[in-house]
Amino acid sequence: MFWLNFVLIGVIVLVIVYGVRFLLRRAFKIKKSKKEFFSYNHINDLHRKVDWAMRIIIMIVNITLVGMILYENISIAVVVIGLVLLIIGDRLVQAFFEWKYSDNPKEAILTLSDMIVMVLSVVIVSGMNLLNLNLQ
Repeated sequence: MFWLNFVLIGVIVLVIVYGVRFLLRRAFKIKKSKKEFFSYNHINDLHRKVDWAMRIIIMIVNITLVGMILYENISIAVVVIGLVLLIIGDRLVQAFFEWKYSDNPKEAILTLSDMIVMVLSVVIVSGMNLLNLNLQ
């Protein structure tokens, strides 16, 4: 049942993200930019360096959180706070570089909306225990 809930929640979040993006593109007249599906889409060399530093930090924090979950029995609130902070940090860096250095600075609006939807999704799913996890 966990995997069914997980996939269903993932599909719902994706539909909401693309729906919000569609509405914001129409409201703010944001042109679609060509991006490859599995690419890093760095704005410039500084963005590439900062993004890789963020990825390394995120990896270290995630490994630490998994270790704490397995060996120290931490509360789910700590994990949720960690995930929320990682999402906010990553998306704010992306939005800053899109706003400051890209050819289409309005793309930052879409990145910030993605961040808000993802943060709300994590908080709602964990707060309502939609995955039916045995929480402490």
